[in-house]
Formats: sequence, C-alpha cells, structure tokens
Amino acid sequence: MKKILILTADAGFGHRSAANAIAEALNTQEEIEVEVQIQNLLDDPATPAVLRHSQTDYDKLVRGSPKLYEFGYESSDKRFPTQLAQIGLSAMLFKSFSDKMLNFNPDLVVNTYPLYQAPAQTWYLINESSWTSEDVARFLPQSAITKYSFQGKHIPFITVITDINTVHLMWLSLLPDAYCVASDKMREQLIKYGLAPERVFTTGIPVKPIFATETRSKAELRRHFGLDEHKTTLLAVGSKRVTNLMNGLNIINHSGFDLQIIMAAGGDEKLYQAMIETEWNLPVKIYNFTKEMPQLQLAADFIITKAGGLITSESLAAGLPMILIDVLPGQEEGNAEFVVKNGAGVLITEPIKIMETLSKWLRNEQSGLEEAHQNAKRIGIPDSSMRISRLLLDRL
Repeated sequence: MKKILILTADAGFGHRSAANAIAEALNTQEEIEVEVQIQNLLDDPATPAVLRHSQTDYDKLVRGSPKLYEFGYESSDKRFPTQLAQIGLSAMLFKSFSDKMLNFNPDLVVNTYPLYQAPAQTWYLINESSWTSEDVARFLPQSAITKYSFQGKHIPFITVITDINTVHLMWLSLLPDAYCVASDKMREQLIKYGLAPERVFTTGIPVKPIFATETRSKAELRRHFGLDEHKTTLLAVGSKRVTNLMNGLNIINHSGFDLQIIMAAGGDEKLYQAMIETEWNLPVKIYNFTKEMPQLQLAADFIITKAGGLITSESLAAGLPMILIDVLPGQEEGNAEFVVKNGAGVLITEPIKIMETLSKWLRNEQSGLEEAHQNAKRIGIPDSSMRISRLLLDRL
C-alpha cells in the first residue's frame, strides 16, 4: 500500500476543501491501493501560537480590516519580503513538518497551502541533498535529521495552488516535482517565474469528483430537492464572509422575474434567520448548511455569491454563470477578474445592478444566460480532482 500525505490549513475554506476533494478522488480510484492522510501543520502543538491562531484570526482580519489585509497581501507579494517570510516560516514549521514525515512515512506529499513550501524545502534540503551527515552536523542539531537522511530515497512533492487567476510568490519554490494550477494563464505565469514547463500542469482547482460523475439531469436533481423542474433556478450562497446577500435577494424578490431560489446561509445563523423570516414572493428552498452543495449547483441555472476560490471553482465546474456581490482584497480580486473577463459572470458593486444583469440574461429566451453558461462551462474543470489524482498515481 502506498501512503499519501496531504497538507492543508483552515484559513478560509478553499485549502481544506481542495485537500478533501483530492483525497476523495484518490480513495475512489482502483489502480493503486493507497492510504491518504490529511494533516494541518498549523494545528500541531509544536507550531508557534502566532501561526496556530492565524486561522481563526483570518476571518476577523479579512472582514474587519480588509484594507489591512490587502496591504499585507500586496506587501508580502514581493521577492525580498517573501524570502524573509520563508526563513521565518521554515524555522517555525520545520518541526511540525518533520514530525509528520517521520510518523506517517509517506511515499508522496501533496501541499495545498503556501506557508508550507518553506519548511518542506528545508526538510528536503537536509534529508535528500548530497550533503554527508558530517556536513549537516556542523550546521544543524541532530533533532533536525530524520530517519530518511542520506538514504537516497526521494519522496515526490506536489503543490496544488488553490488560487484561480494570480499566484502569490509564497507559493513559489524549486522543490515541487509538479505544480497543479487552475488555468493556462497561471501556468504561463509560473513558467515566466522560472519553473520548468514540464513541471507545471493545468488541472484546475480540485473540486469534488461528483461534479464530473453525477449522472442525474438538472430536472432530476430539481425533483430530488422538491423544486419545479421547469422553472429558472437561482442559487444564493452566503456565509459569515458574504455581505449584502440579503440586499440582493430582496431586490430579486420584488423583481417580478419568474424564478425560484435555493438559498444556503453557509452556517451563518444571522443570515439564516433573515432568510426564513422574509416574506418571499418567489418559491424558495432555504438551507442553513448543506452537504449537498455540488448537487444544488448542478440543479441551478445561475448563482449569486462571493468570489471565493472554492465557490468560484465549483460554480464554473457546474457551468453556473456567476453574479459576484462580494470580493475580498487579494486573490479574490483575481478570481472575479477571471470570471468577468471570460464572460462567465458579472461583478456587482451596487445591489440594484442585479436587475440590469437579470434583464440582460433572461430576455430573448434567456440567450444572455445561455451565453454565460457556455462561457462558464468552457473554463470550468469538473474533473479537476481526478486529473490531480491521476498525476499523483503516475508519480507513485
């Protein structure tokens, strides 16, 4: 049996979801028997508190101080600050990474979080370099040397970038045997940075395999959820990180358009209460939290939500035109740009602009909506996690 270690973090939803999607794809394949373990180094007690707390602080920062987050993101996306950060991250996360390698003894490592590139590179330098044990002992404590040292064993290291349109320098390293990226544009960007073309693969951000394997039609899925199979269906997805969703939905509620709406509050209790307490003029189906989000996306005709990496990748995989009402500074701006430039959706800065989009999409027998659907389908990659799974199996 081959062992695959997948590294992730819980700063946002995308990294964990990517790791879960890859694991699901690996566990459903039949070519090679594998044991998959997902680990979050930031949860390790050996990780300094400043990094462990960064996951819970992420939400507070991006929502409470978006300008500060934007400043930090842009300031760190330069070579010198990145190099300084990588030195610090290598020191703070090396023990956690080393312990996971020693305890699990993987045959392959997959990384879905940029802060792990630095400690991984240091570990590989120590344990797979041409240095002798005497050389290492001059510079490093014995505790830094694991049982892999100087045995000539190479453990493939694969990095899966979870951003759609732009790549932060923190992702970059000469260590990975392969990079999996969202788009050809990002692949070209990495090659310009100096990475070998044969190491960079356009796979898409990993989404659940069901986006590629679901066999039920849109009408059948709507019947499954108790919806009218013939009515144009909007999916509205919120969370604690989404603002203005209810404002947009209230405008749609009084628009007069012949729609039905599926609403998912994403675990935001305040939003969920607002949804269920509203007097709706349209047929609605309301969820606080659901594990059937892929099926809901495949049942819908278009979606209104934020420009997060996960929801954007899933929506495009489902061929869903997007009305983006919320964009956090940094990578989400790149996500929104990717959607808009490809004609797969619109970015709304004022809720009233939703009416203009709906009018454009729904008139003339919904020709505008169909065009946006075809564009979303063109750039979406529903089998992304299976593509990555095949790449990993090839490396084994």
